[in-house]
Amino acid sequence: MIRRFFAVSILILSASFAQAQPFANATPGLRTLTLNEKVGKNQFIWLSEAPLENIKGTSEGVSGTVTFDPKDLSKMRGTISTQVCTMKTGNATRDKHLQSSEWLDGPRCALITFAIQSVDQVKTNGNAATGMATGNFTLHGITKKMTIPFKLTFVPESEKTRQRAEGDLVMIAAEFNISLKDFNVSGTNGTVGSKVGEAIKITAQLFGNAVVKTNS
Repeated sequence: MIRRFFAVSILILSASFAQAQPFANATPGLRTLTLNEKVGKNQFIWLSEAPLENIKGTSEGVSGTVTFDPKDLSKMRGTISTQVCTMKTGNATRDKHLQSSEWLDGPRCALITFAIQSVDQVKTNGNAATGMATGNFTLHGITKKMTIPFKLTFVPESEKTRQRAEGDLVMIAAEFNISLKDFNVSGTNGTVGSKVGEAIKITAQLFGNAVVKTNS
């Protein structure tokens, strides 16, 4: 029993140490990360799988700012958004339906947003980290609290990175599912569950540059 207690204690301490480790070669200071197309293509890729049809689409009107400390990612906060009007499925008629009031109601609900309120379960390995971001996800005018797993890659500023953008470069990847029912997206009668999946898989690919915040 005593041996087991010490074994569990060591595992807990090891996990805590891993979570506290900063990125390799990171200089101290709170950063402001701005999504930037010069660093990489920002987009959300989404997939609807249903018995009668699979639909894959993208949303490229992505923007956002996030503050974070490379020494402690649990302090990460910010908001990421995408414009409903930029969502494409490869079919113009279907895209028009997607914007209608029966679906995402683009004219009234122009943005889909995720506002980060807390980050935990952070683990770092060199200049990569994984964690869980919890915040308010807003879609179709409905806001729900969600926890989304993410992977963040940190590239310290160098002469080479400055060829793309000022500051450190950051890449964030995430995959998660949303239920259309949770956000009151009902669609046309009988479509959800047959031609459109009840749950939508979303892949986020985010790129930006981060500069140290100043007091001014």
